[in-house]
Amino acid sequence: MFSNLIKFFNRITIKIIILYSFTLLVSLVISFFMVYSFFEIYLENKTKDELINKAKTYKILFRQEGIHGLRNQIIKEAEIINNVELFFKIYDKKGEIVLNTNAGIHTKDLVINLENYEKLKPDNYTLTTIDYFDVIVYKLSNRYILVIGKSKFENNKLLNRLMEIFYQAGVIVFFLSLIGGILITNSITKKIKNISNTAKDISTSMKLDSRVPITGTKDELDDLALLINNLLDRIEQLVKTLKETTESIAHDLKTPIARIRSATENLLMKNNLSKECSNLLVNIIEETDSLTQMIEDLLTLSKLESGTFQLQKEKVNLSNIVKKLYNLFKDYAAIKSVDLRLKIQDEIYIYANEKYISRAIANLIDNAIKFNKENGYVNIELYQEDQGVILKIEDSGIGIPEDKLEKIFEKFYRVDESRGVYSGSGLGLSLVKAILLQHDASINVISKEGEGTTVIITFPNITNL
Repeated sequence: MFSNLIKFFNRITIKIIILYSFTLLVSLVISFFMVYSFFEIYLENKTKDELINKAKTYKILFRQEGIHGLRNQIIKEAEIINNVELFFKIYDKKGEIVLNTNAGIHTKDLVINLENYEKLKPDNYTLTTIDYFDVIVYKLSNRYILVIGKSKFENNKLLNRLMEIFYQAGVIVFFLSLIGGILITNSITKKIKNISNTAKDISTSMKLDSRVPITGTKDELDDLALLINNLLDRIEQLVKTLKETTESIAHDLKTPIARIRSATENLLMKNNLSKECSNLLVNIIEETDSLTQMIEDLLTLSKLESGTFQLQKEKVNLSNIVKKLYNLFKDYAAIKSVDLRLKIQDEIYIYANEKYISRAIANLIDNAIKFNKENGYVNIELYQEDQGVILKIEDSGIGIPEDKLEKIFEKFYRVDESRGVYSGSGLGLSLVKAILLQHDASINVISKEGEGTTVIITFPNITNL
């Protein structure tokens, strides 16, 4: 489960969405912080300007009508405004209160230390914050000090409302942007997946005619798809040219080899040849046959791996194919003192080309007999399971060294030529793998040197036939 979770988060789609979501969230928080800070400063400055303007207005009134006129005017305004968030105080030089509005509501516990403002000169003021009030202390004259305070409640209420609006809008914007990001990411990764699927299709089936779909958006990924398709066109053309060249060379080689064999046969038919000369001519014929078979194998392998050749497949009875091959090889196995055993289920069908699949299985049975021990055995089993049709060929032969198992399907590779263990061209198993690849079948080889080899082939079950 943990590994599946890691695999899930390692997907490029998830990485992009997480990165996009994190960047979007950080951007929203920073944007809110900047807007909130700007608005907070704006409200604070606005409040201070209001307090300063109001204090200067009262200063003018104080000069015109004196302290009594100012006091009466403030009382009238306080009664009209009836604003519990705004208070006025006037102190004389002894610190006694000349005027105090809203004293019983918000300012009864408010303490203003006038000693801090005694050094103020007339017509000067200072702004400060006391409890949750913005306060201006304005010195009207040497005898009187005017104090006006405005509560931060309204400003805080506006800021809290701003926070609520941002939270609600931020959540909506975040999820809408996230959905948009997911759609965009899926669009991008879909194009990447098309490229990946095309590459996978070519690597598994060698279908060089596969191309990456072009969406027509004319973006960078479309440019990449066009570039890959152009590259595939060139590769397909090169492979086709190589195939034609290989076939041409192979056909050109067949003619002189056929002539050599024919000339050798004609010489062998003469009666006046020595035994040594006859044996030499027989060896020449065998080598030409071997060379001809190698050319045939190369041609077949070239066709199968070129990506331009597809086997014609149909529903075939694999049980009957294996039985025919068993009957074909049982006499050869007896000559080699090998016990060839058969254990199969009847009426097992696969989707295949009978000629090529027979050739592949025959190659494996031939190897199992050829590289066996005297009085050894070869078990051939065929059965069907949920995961597919299983063909198992097990022998008690000389086995394959563990360090060489990975190389046995390479062209011209021989397990141990120095020991004379492996005769032939080294193309047999390469051909087997190429044929099985055309049938979407897998092959697994289990072997231990000196103890034998087991080859397990898994064919896909027929589903729509």
